[in-house]
Amino acid sequence: MIATFGKLQQSELQLRPGLNLIYAPNESGKSTWAAFLRTMLYGLSTRERGALADKNRYAPWDGSAMHGRLDVTDGTQRYTIIRNTKRANVPMGDFSCTYSDTATPVPGITAQNLGETLLGVPREVFERSAFIRQSALAVDQDAELERRIAALITTGEEDTSYSEAYDRLKKQLNRRKHNKTGQIPALEREIAALDDSLAQLANLSAKSEETQTRLTELSEQLEALNLQNEQWEQLEKQEALQKYRRAQQAAADSQQRADFLTQITGELPDQAALAQLEGQTAALASAQARLARAEQSRAAALTEESRASTACNQHPLYPADAGELERRKSALIAPKPPGKAWLACAAVAGAAAAVSALLFAGVIPYALWIVIAAAVLFCAGTGGTFYYVLRRRKVLRQTADITAQKASLDAQTADYLPLQKAAADAAARLAQAQALYDDLSQQYQQDLSALLRQVQRFQRAAVDLPGIQIALQDIRRKQQALEQAQKTAQDDALRCQIMAEHLPDEPLPDPDAPLPQPEIPHEQILALIPQLMADIQTARTRLDTLQGQIQSLGSMASITQQRQIKSEQLANLQAEYDALQMAMEALEGANLTLQNRFSPALGARAAEIFSAITAGRYHKVLLSRDFSLSAEAANDPTGRSIQLLSQGAADQLYLAVRLAICDMVLPSENAVPLILDDALLSFDERRLHAALDYLVQESQKRQILLFSCQMREQRYLADREGVHCLWL
Repeated sequence: MIATFGKLQQSELQLRPGLNLIYAPNESGKSTWAAFLRTMLYGLSTRERGALADKNRYAPWDGSAMHGRLDVTDGTQRYTIIRNTKRANVPMGDFSCTYSDTATPVPGITAQNLGETLLGVPREVFERSAFIRQSALAVDQDAELERRIAALITTGEEDTSYSEAYDRLKKQLNRRKHNKTGQIPALEREIAALDDSLAQLANLSAKSEETQTRLTELSEQLEALNLQNEQWEQLEKQEALQKYRRAQQAAADSQQRADFLTQITGELPDQAALAQLEGQTAALASAQARLARAEQSRAAALTEESRASTACNQHPLYPADAGELERRKSALIAPKPPGKAWLACAAVAGAAAAVSALLFAGVIPYALWIVIAAAVLFCAGTGGTFYYVLRRRKVLRQTADITAQKASLDAQTADYLPLQKAAADAAARLAQAQALYDDLSQQYQQDLSALLRQVQRFQRAAVDLPGIQIALQDIRRKQQALEQAQKTAQDDALRCQIMAEHLPDEPLPDPDAPLPQPEIPHEQILALIPQLMADIQTARTRLDTLQGQIQSLGSMASITQQRQIKSEQLANLQAEYDALQMAMEALEGANLTLQNRFSPALGARAAEIFSAITAGRYHKVLLSRDFSLSAEAANDPTGRSIQLLSQGAADQLYLAVRLAICDMVLPSENAVPLILDDALLSFDERRLHAALDYLVQESQKRQILLFSCQMREQRYLADREGVHCLWL
């Protein structure tokens, strides 16, 4: 085999007759080789969709086209099979099968029938017998496998399958009746619908007569209301004429009042001038408020300046400034301490004694002279020391006094200078507040005088700002009264015009003559007429709907005839349904007979293999036609379902059934190869050895490919005849 398939990139695998033990670690391509061999034999399905479809799952990892070559022999002929990809949507769709080392095609072999021609079984049987994967050891039911088994235990024909025949009968049965679907329930619903139609026809006819009667009554009520509505309309015409007269009089009065107000307000300023004056007044009021705030600020500054000046004037250092205080401090100088004068005196006395000793050396003895000199030196030193101590004490007392005076002056200065600065700052703020107040006061008086000159032209009583405000408010009220009077006059004139347009074209002969009063109020009549008209329209719509429904349902005779025909069809379908049920029961009986013949034979063969694999632990295997499995232990007659077995025992039972199916179903003349992909992974050592012994024996009849990710098989079968070990 040469494959470019999945992770295989032009990979090659050469097999031999017998048992081929192929080892590779996980993710090395064992399952890919198995899938490749199946694809080469039976082709690649392109109908599958999704990421797990073979065409996507085994697409070459390097992005190249999928292709492969398979060289096989059936013992008499050698064949070379090639599948290439020419179109991306049909991977491995290009096929050829030739005699090896020639270009001669093998007649009768196509891409579709290659596997069945070489192996003698279709793909479904191959996958459920000789193609064994660790993740798919279980055997499920399939029509092709059923045909194959039926051919072995009956007449040898392979064109019959119980499940297919049963499914066809089931489809026919379901076609006639399946719960609430099928032909029979449909006919039953149609007959029920016809019965409903007959009942509806009777009900609709009664409702149609009732609706017609109701429509007549409503029409009579509407006619009576229309008559009274005409009487109310005559009264409304009369009232409209009277209202028009009153409106004309009101319009004349309004116009007269507007003319009078126009005359008395003719000398007043217009709207623009009045708005300008009101703006100036508002600005003057704001200026007055600013002036008041400036007055408050000035008073506060005056109070603060008085307080700061008083605090500064009362201080002991007042009126000195910072420079004078600094000079006072500089004048305070401490006296210097005494120097070393007494040492100089002692030195002079010693020198004098030495000179005297030299001068009077012959007159006074030397020893006496030394005593005299020592006495002189002692007196000089003692006197100098006494002078130094007294002088130093005096200087220290004077220095302490000067230091205390400086500290006192510094403390007073630190307290006085902030008071002096605060007084100066307060005086500056007072001057600033006074200047602002003076400016605002002067500007306010100028603006007030200018505004008074304008207002006193039409209101001489205004002499201050409140008087100006009162005068402007009075002018504004007069202007508003004039505008309201003019608007009222316009509205009254417009109302008269509108009323004139809506006056009746044919007024009453005598608008003031009394007219009859209807019994029902006009508002109630106006409310009842639309309601009655809506009720009449609803009744007519309902009557039309009922008549349309009666016409759509058809005649009573036609519906009765249709019901009779449907009833006959229902009886025929029910008879067919009963016949199909009988046929399915007979088929189930026949299938049970076949099962009783098939299950023991396959179970016996599976039991032999299962007993060999498990070293005699189990001696009997029971299975149904749908391949439900159970096993009996040698020392326990109670059957154990495969679901109760351990994973390893279940895999061994599945493998035994698979191998039994291969013995019974696969044609012996084709020697179909057996492919096992990690199928022995869950076996313990003892049962693994037993299974390998069986496979070695089986490899004498057919070629076996055993893929494994473990080294246990190689170690056990090392140097065994007919076993060939390969490493991927």
